[in-house]
Formats: sequence, structure tokens, C-alpha cells
Amino acid sequence: SGRDYNSDKAGGPIQDLDWKTATIDREGVDKVKLHTGRFAESDANKIMIDRLEKILNGEMQPTDTDKRFYTHEIRELERYRNLGIKDGIIPDNQGDVWNNTHTATLEDYKINERNEPLYTPDAIQAAEEQAKREYL
Repeated sequence: SGRDYNSDKAGGPIQDLDWKTATIDREGVDKVKLHTGRFAESDANKIMIDRLEKILNGEMQPTDTDKRFYTHEIRELERYRNLGIKDGIIPDNQGDVWNNTHTATLEDYKINERNEPLYTPDAIQAAEEQAKREYL
């Protein structure tokens, strides 16, 4: 991934995982919703979760980006749980926890976000627009 992180505080060792083989199912989408729900409201996450729901309903086929987002959020949830962080809870050191678990999850799946994004272009644009609204 090319990112710095503390591997001792990442919720376990790096695994050799493959997002390409993912099958999107209800249980997994519910885990994605559970995990992303702990963070501040995100227009980008809403777009990606809406895409997952459409995939479940047969309205669209999953793209590589959908599979990367899906597998990443589920694995990141596992890493939070491995650290003893209860579902729905935001830890006091959220920035460090997120960076360590997020980066380790990128390493699990051998993803460099610059080349293989977790979000579609419209979700990235929505995040940028949300940031402008909230911080400017």
C-alpha cells in the first residue's frame, strides 16, 4: 500500500487475501453497514453501500471497485474486533486505530489505493463535495 502504520496495533498479522474472488451477500453487506456506521456520516460510503444493495437486488453487476470496498470494510471490521473494539464504538485514538487497521487491510489484499481505489469516481467526488460543505 505504501502507507506507514504500526503493525503491532493493526488487529493481527497480514494475511494473503484476494478481493477478486469475493461474492457479495446480505451478511457481508450488513457487516459493511455495521462497520462504516461507526464513523461520521459519509456521502461516499452511502454511494458504495447503495451500489452493494443494487448488486444484491440484481440491478447491477459488481465491479472490481465494489469488490475491493466490500472486502476491505469487512476485513477492517474483523481487525477492529481483534483489537477488542466493540461494534459501533469509536475508540479514543480513532485516527491511529483507523490508520493501522485500514493500512493492514490494504496490505492483506495487496492494494495500493492510488491504482486500485476502494471508491468509484462518483463516490470520490461526493466525498470531496461533502468535505467542502463541512470544512470550508
